[in-house]
Amino acid sequence: MAGATRLAAAPAPERVVFLLGLGTAVSLLGDSTLYTVLPRPEIAAQAGVSLAAVGVLLGANRAVRMLTNGLVGLLYDRLPRQRLLTIALALGALSTLLFAVGYGPAPLLLSRLLWGTAWSGIWVGCNAVVLDVAAADSRGRLSGQYQMWFFAGTGGAALLGGLLTDLAGFRPALLIGGGATLLAALLWARLLPDLDAGAVMHLTLPAAARPASRFPWSATLAAAAPMFVTRFVFAGVTSATVILWLGNLVGEGLALGRLALPLATLAGAFAALRALVSVAGARLAGHLADRTGRRWQTTAAVLLAGAGGVWLAAGQGAAVAAAGALAAAVAAGGVQALVPVLVGDHGQPALRGRMLSVVYTLSDLGSAIGPPLALGLLAWLPLGAIYRLCAGLLGAAALLALWQTRRDAERAAEPP
Repeated sequence: MAGATRLAAAPAPERVVFLLGLGTAVSLLGDSTLYTVLPRPEIAAQAGVSLAAVGVLLGANRAVRMLTNGLVGLLYDRLPRQRLLTIALALGALSTLLFAVGYGPAPLLLSRLLWGTAWSGIWVGCNAVVLDVAAADSRGRLSGQYQMWFFAGTGGAALLGGLLTDLAGFRPALLIGGGATLLAALLWARLLPDLDAGAVMHLTLPAAARPASRFPWSATLAAAAPMFVTRFVFAGVTSATVILWLGNLVGEGLALGRLALPLATLAGAFAALRALVSVAGARLAGHLADRTGRRWQTTAAVLLAGAGGVWLAAGQGAAVAAAGALAAAVAAGGVQALVPVLVGDHGQPALRGRMLSVVYTLSDLGSAIGPPLALGLLAWLPLGAIYRLCAGLLGAAALLALWQTRRDAERAAEPP
């Protein structure tokens, strides 16, 4: 009776995902504000850094995650997850507050390294917990819901950060973002259940069941491949060249009746719109993966849609290119929702933290090498040709996903 009462009182997985998503979205306020406004020379001057240093600062958090993701994944597989999540979010708040009060390269670089470490804890931990609380037939839906919070946070935080900077100033905007993140950390500390004590319905990682096992490198790298390609193309190449792409299509701006949108404003608005479309892509892909049960086939279909969208975006017609870019954004959100589901399907619960850390380390590598490679290739290739190469890469990833579908079917047909 006591066990039944405890189960009835346990929070539903949807409530846990809601808390995780809300905290994740709020944590992005500081980082998105920096990406939005720090490249402006007058803002960089307020921070006491050159524009060259801005590039280093904005990339430092991704670089350090290649070192911290693995350690964080190991910690999540061995220590209480609720405490680690709260510590990670509090560290994210500290990094934003440090940037708000710091001046010059050294303290600001420290802030970005702290943020990279904090994001490893937030991202790896939250995705692992989503898999923990989801039943096998709801992984896609819950993963899609969490990814929706991420994309909504990315786009919303960029808009809010720019608005707060215009209204209150650069440092007050960061102070507000850091303060909000600290409040979110307190919310997690108070409201997140004891995840390692089985206090959530459908929890698949009870504290007493953590068997030692060989690390599933094959399944991990298979899941990492579509994430690496997606992050390389969308978070790397297209994000770094969106203003150049728009300039090729509309010139120095776009006139809508009496309203004139300069190119930089148009680029920011399009980035926010793309994030919004990715929200829909994450939800749709997760729903289809649960409904069909065919995770790899769904992943292949999403990657093919992304390849087609990027190919269309490489064209010269503004309407067709914009439609292609938005279709590709649906695929970007879909892949990001599906990859954690693949980890949940093919990995033991006790190894999920480490599996996700490998996946996200490789995805960070893709997003880190995409911008310099794309900008470097512009000296030899037009932007349209670079986009078509990216479409081909997405197509190759789709073929790999189809091959994985066949491989899984052959394994299922083997006698036990």
